[in-house]
Amino acid sequence: MSIKSLAGQTIYYGFSNIASKLLNYFLTPLYLELMTQASYGEMSTVYAYVPFMNIILTYGMETAFFRFAKKENSQTVLSTSTISLLFSTISFTILLLLFRGPITDSYIGELGGLGGHSGFFTYLVLIMAFDALTAIPFAQLRMENKPVRYAFIRLTGIITTISFNIFFLVIVPKLYASGMTWLPEIRAGGNQLGYVYLSNMLGSGVTLLLFLPQFLRIRWNFDTTLWKQMLNYAVPLIFFGMAGMVNETFDRAWFLPEFLPGDNLNEKKQLIGIYAANYKLAILITMFIQAFKLGAEPFFFKQAEGKDPQKMYARIMKLFVVLLCMMFLFVSLYLNVWKIFLRKPEYYPGMVIVPVLLLGNMFLGIYYNLTIWFKLTDRTKTGAMITIVTAVLAFLLNWWWIPKLGYFGAALATMACYFVQMAICYVLGQKYYPVPYHLPRILTYIGGAVATFYAYDLLNRTLLSPKDIYALKPLSLAVATVFFGAYIWFLLKMEKKEFSRLPFIGRYVAKI
Repeated sequence: MSIKSLAGQTIYYGFSNIASKLLNYFLTPLYLELMTQASYGEMSTVYAYVPFMNIILTYGMETAFFRFAKKENSQTVLSTSTISLLFSTISFTILLLLFRGPITDSYIGELGGLGGHSGFFTYLVLIMAFDALTAIPFAQLRMENKPVRYAFIRLTGIITTISFNIFFLVIVPKLYASGMTWLPEIRAGGNQLGYVYLSNMLGSGVTLLLFLPQFLRIRWNFDTTLWKQMLNYAVPLIFFGMAGMVNETFDRAWFLPEFLPGDNLNEKKQLIGIYAANYKLAILITMFIQAFKLGAEPFFFKQAEGKDPQKMYARIMKLFVVLLCMMFLFVSLYLNVWKIFLRKPEYYPGMVIVPVLLLGNMFLGIYYNLTIWFKLTDRTKTGAMITIVTAVLAFLLNWWWIPKLGYFGAALATMACYFVQMAICYVLGQKYYPVPYHLPRILTYIGGAVATFYAYDLLNRTLLSPKDIYALKPLSLAVATVFFGAYIWFLLKMEKKEFSRLPFIGRYVAKI
């Protein structure tokens, strides 16, 4: 497989991933418009815990499927992993529902707005169960290079979720106000969140139903010996994933609620809401990273079978960093435009965290690219140790910085942890699976992007718009565009030969 093949797969999978996330992202202004800061903070807290449960419910079987499908009988691997997830998901679902009362009545339950709303919790459990059961079918489509079906199912699920959100949150209240009082009064009694979770559950349920034909074609054969081998490979990935989620979502789930000064629960919910809303503005980099992961994971495993794959990995990393740097500047230089998604001025002060989180997500994306070394060498335990170390660092930095800096401390801690995680993974990777990464250029591109933003930021704060740095002024936009264009020109000059070899854009770059 070539880099052109990876680009194609990333575009295919990326289209569905980016389209679904963009569609879902457009719900954010709706939520911010209809909900209070506290309610949005409750929803953000709840959804911060969902990824943790998804990791537990899938326990690394998706990655194990990719690894073993290349080594063993793929049909046996498919059936064994599917049966394993089916039984474990049913068991976990029953267990969570049995402990529904104690969970919703706990401090975290109250913080997430679940207290007195056991139905909300049921919806959330079913969302996680449905998503866990679709993990292997989605992986199968990626392994079999069926991006069109993958995109169709992914988009159908998200469109279903969005449609029900609009129906419950916008249409039903209008119908109720027009006299149809037999409909539920959704905006009363703090029950909006329940309909958000219900919409999500229906979307996940439709996704699972679309995989029914795929499930029926499975040869239901469970290989105990293979299952033990897959578990041995996959279990360290649980710790790897859990520790990684400490950095990715635990700031909203626990660090901010625990370490923000004061005892006023409602004020904490509001601050978490501001933080979570602005966290969404890092979505472009996050979307690209997710799209890249979807295309890269099966690509890297297949590429490993070829001759000298390390050179290919190095080339991919350089291009990946170039694109990340462009996205970093595209968001950070135009924050005065992106703020329209926040809807309300009370969220604007939180935009100070956006460049920091963007940079942190750049480091995270590079880290994901680096992790191929321990997946190919079956050193998943080492990968788990790396993320455990950075999870401990995350706890220490949030404990130190949040009481002093508020939610900016949480953003700073996120960036610092991703940087350390990336650095450790690079050093160990060069020891066990050396890849000739173009380190001087990579550091130059990242440093140049950061310097470009902060040079513009200093100019904007002192001369262009000192009274309101996020004001939408023509002069600020023009100067930002000049800075952005200059950086793009620099990249094209530095990587003219590389870009000219890429599909689609190569013919145009060659003329520069």
